Amino acid sequence: MKASHPPISSRHSITAVVGLLVLSIALRPAIVSIGPILLLIQQHFHLNFTQAALLTSIPDVCMSIFALGAPKLIQRFGTDRCVVVALTLLGASTLLRALSPSPLFLLGSTFLISVGIAVAGALIGGWIKSHFPHRAAFFMGIYAAGLSLGATLGAVFAAPIAELTQSWRFSAGVWSILCVTAVISWVWMSRYFVTGAQGAKTHIKPAVPLPWADPQAWLVALNFGAGQFVVYALFAWLAPASSETAISQLPSGVLLGVFTAVFAIASVGAGMMPGNAHDRRLMLGASSLLAALGMGGLWLAPGLAPTLYVVLAAIGLGMGFTVAMTLPLDNVATPEQASAWTVFMLFIGYLIAALGPLSFGALRDHTASYTLSYEMLFAVTVLMVCFAPMLKPARTSRLAATIERKLMR
Repeated sequence: MKASHPPISSRHSITAVVGLLVLSIALRPAIVSIGPILLLIQQHFHLNFTQAALLTSIPDVCMSIFALGAPKLIQRFGTDRCVVVALTLLGASTLLRALSPSPLFLLGSTFLISVGIAVAGALIGGWIKSHFPHRAAFFMGIYAAGLSLGATLGAVFAAPIAELTQSWRFSAGVWSILCVTAVISWVWMSRYFVTGAQGAKTHIKPAVPLPWADPQAWLVALNFGAGQFVVYALFAWLAPASSETAISQLPSGVLLGVFTAVFAIASVGAGMMPGNAHDRRLMLGASSLLAALGMGGLWLAPGLAPTLYVVLAAIGLGMGFTVAMTLPLDNVATPEQASAWTVFMLFIGYLIAALGPLSFGALRDHTASYTLSYEMLFAVTVLMVCFAPMLKPARTSRLAATIERKLMR
């Protein structure tokens, strides 16, 4: 595509939607597909529940730690190159994990998978802020929907593929194909965004420091972390728990697929809903309340209406994810600041999220029951309800303070 095309035309918008979808679809199956086949992997490698939870917690830790290096990578190599390399690493590592001869190799390849996911995911917020600053919520919704669609594919088809091929290894490795399509898509899309308001040379600007001293940034990160704590615990354990306890007539992988599919729909819906562009507290409160209702049902009466509980939780967490990913963009004025806030949120948030699968599995090991595990998730969603009123708009005062500092110089 020639550079003369405008940076934000309808054609560019469609291209961005397709590119973000194909990219994000590839970023979750390597994590979520493990849930439906986790019991098979446990049996093969003789892992307990806490050890098995590392397969989902390691990605969270890596998405936290490696997000810190994203701004420097952008400065040195540019967003497009970093995304392509990250997707290539993700695809190759997914194949390596499927061939794991030992638990150590299994965890090591999961680590490499996580690095690829972390680097690619950490770059998206700044990219959206750079090219679509006035439609950030919509494109974050598209990105979140792609993540959920990829998660749905992994959740629904992992167990049937393993059963059809009589191999958990094939089921664990087949998702590398999505990384190939994502690389092709992103290379194609990058041709459309070579020029624009920010230009292809955005990466040479000085990196903005992370907002360690900003209380609002901490609230944004803690809210994101609480939501992902619950999401990743469910990614890892909803299918095994459903299979063990037989609370639902649906196959365990399908129940997880229901969660991820509804999560995807809710993510897109949250990005398209009208309302105050800079005050999202009402939506945050409503989404957290729905998540709490779902988790409360799985804790107190899991056999009564498990599918309904899963749907309620998925709607709440899906809406909450899109809004949480948009909050950093609402509090800043430039793509560089957006990247810094997003990286900070991912770093703190995914460190918290990593504790979700681990603590859920540890409580299952300790109590031989999932009751206390679901009670813990309910408590976290209640905490999210309490967070919502505190996430007040900060953009107006923040920009005013910035302008005032510049005038005083």
